Amino acid sequence: MSKFYVTCAQGLAPYVKNELNAIGIDAKEEGTGVTFSGEFKDAYNACLWVRCGSRVLLELKEGKYTSLDQLYNELSLFSWSAHLRETDTFSTKVTARRAGNIHTHFAALRVKDAIVDYFNELMGTRPNVDVDDPDVRFYVHIFENRYTLYLDMSGEPLHKRGFRSEQGAAPIKENLAAALLYRSNWPEKAANHEHFIDPLCGAGTILIEAALMARDIAPGLYRNDFGFMRWRLFKKAEWDECYLEAKRRAAEGEAQYQGQLVGIERSSMMIGITKSNADRARVLKNMVFKHMSFQEYICDESMTQGLIVTNPPYGERLGEKSQLVNTYMDLGDFLRQYEGFEAGVITSDSDFGRVMGIRARKINKFWNGALGCIYLQFNITKESFVDREKANENEQRMALDELLTDGGEAFMNRLVKNYKHLARWASRQNIEAYRVYDADIPEFNVAIDLYKGQVVIYEYEAPSSISKQVAEARFEKVLQIVPHVFEGILASNIHVKQRARQRGRAQYERHSDQDGVMFEVHEGAAKLLVNLTDYLDTGLFLDHRDVRFRIGRDAKRKRFLNLFCYTGSASVHAANGGASETLSVDLSRTYLSWADQNLALNGHFKGHELVQADVLEWLKGRVDKMRNKPLLARDEDKFELIFMDPPTFSNSKKMEGVLDIQRDHSQLIIDAMRLLMRDGELLFSTNLRGFKMDQELVELFDIKDISSLTLPEDFKRNPKIRQCFSIKYK
Repeated sequence: MSKFYVTCAQGLAPYVKNELNAIGIDAKEEGTGVTFSGEFKDAYNACLWVRCGSRVLLELKEGKYTSLDQLYNELSLFSWSAHLRETDTFSTKVTARRAGNIHTHFAALRVKDAIVDYFNELMGTRPNVDVDDPDVRFYVHIFENRYTLYLDMSGEPLHKRGFRSEQGAAPIKENLAAALLYRSNWPEKAANHEHFIDPLCGAGTILIEAALMARDIAPGLYRNDFGFMRWRLFKKAEWDECYLEAKRRAAEGEAQYQGQLVGIERSSMMIGITKSNADRARVLKNMVFKHMSFQEYICDESMTQGLIVTNPPYGERLGEKSQLVNTYMDLGDFLRQYEGFEAGVITSDSDFGRVMGIRARKINKFWNGALGCIYLQFNITKESFVDREKANENEQRMALDELLTDGGEAFMNRLVKNYKHLARWASRQNIEAYRVYDADIPEFNVAIDLYKGQVVIYEYEAPSSISKQVAEARFEKVLQIVPHVFEGILASNIHVKQRARQRGRAQYERHSDQDGVMFEVHEGAAKLLVNLTDYLDTGLFLDHRDVRFRIGRDAKRKRFLNLFCYTGSASVHAANGGASETLSVDLSRTYLSWADQNLALNGHFKGHELVQADVLEWLKGRVDKMRNKPLLARDEDKFELIFMDPPTFSNSKKMEGVLDIQRDHSQLIIDAMRLLMRDGELLFSTNLRGFKMDQELVELFDIKDISSLTLPEDFKRNPKIRQCFSIKYK
């Protein structure tokens, strides 16, 4: 008899124990897993039939632990050759709990050394390490002053069922899906041929798991590789017995379930993936797929009993939660159609359950990876539904009172005050994009911008002195207060971004795989396109607005050069102001295309050139080209007005070198000044905090700090946000 340990996610041990008992194995819960004693054949069956477990481990050795050297000495004497050959590959992993300060990676290396040294001494050769796909996996768990050595019988984790060759976006693992189904008594319901519905089917994880249970198909039946198959003591004849018995039960169960399994999904691609996986698992029979959103689905009145289980989106970031409220409200309305059914909804936030408008008969705690979740169970009856409008009214009133505690009232008052003042100012200036809050209260470390009926909230990186939990709680309070201040703005029009310290061009890089929607905002007489979803920045630097206004006023009948032009907003203002021509230079093809659209939106087509180039190299080339011309002809290559707003740091792959604006600004400015007419002006702007202008430049040119003169009204609360200089010839 050997001792085995089945690992599982927190909270799933009772289900694993029941599963083992169902196949004739006497098991008991121990720690966060389950133990049993038995033959190797029992472990084979456990790997085949356990739906809720993660790994089946065979205990090889245990002993006292005092140090890593002592562990190495003991394990180097263990009979490793009984379990793997010198031609096999292996991996080692160490976990520790309440065992002092153990570096588990280093400990795993010591275990590896023990194995290698054993083989080298015994045979003069050794097995190799393969961390990705080893023949045999060994685990050592150290608890207090004891260690246990295990061999992994599973290989890949048990939630990998073997039929899912096409992966969709599956935010829930099969072992958790199985636990939810057990919790809702699905095997008993399936035995009575009750129907099953997943209204947010996605990759079909829950749907297929329900079908496997209904047809008595072992979850490991379609796996062609387990860890024990490459183990030296593997007994193939015993495995064949286990496998053939599971195959017999699956064949009998194929026609066993007569109910319908309905998957509702708006993505045709996901339906295709689910169908393919279900077909390989031989559970496609009785499955019905509806290519639509669940809000559009009309209940089949012939279905009077059954189970609805679904895993709606949680909102991985706090800012997404406010956008999901409508989804959960619609889900509550969907359930109203199914009186007589039972339902289960797993979510990360109890607030989502409340907005559904239905009383849960039971609330269970589960873990989806590292994320704590609740599983809400409902009996769908007329009595279980509540007056959502009245309940929401009371709840919102109570919620607002709660929001105004712990600094929330001060934050809300400041936001209301700023908004009231700035909305009037922006209306007078015909400005539709402006900042209403910028960490005015240090405890609420965010920036909030308005873009014509839409809100962008930037979450600044919290200082190390503030714990992650405190920062998240304050940020969630911000997200809940904002809709109270900007009434009438839909949750879907509130966009959340995290503004950590940026390096290189990270702020310009795409943050979404989807193409967001561009829309225009007015900035005085200029119309400019913004995108609030795809990038950290929106295509419009609001703190440079007054610099752009100055360019528009000063550009009449002048040639204008815009270096590091981004989306060309300064060029638009120059063109609107009557510039004779504009030239805009940037390295990004994406942003030059955006600039082209901005110019076209304002009716500017001819005389406005866009150049894709590394600005540093372009300047050198332009200066060299000008030097080769006769002295009188050089003015043809010069400009009366130049604007330069470089990134503080850039190591773009398209650049030949690295740009560090503090180090490189002197050469940049000198080269730009060589392209400036004698009576012209260069405007140089930077967001680098602590920027210091090179004193040699001050001696060469007439340089004036115009930061305060060009600071917009909505940024006067934060005057250090950027510096701007007017540079002319003396």
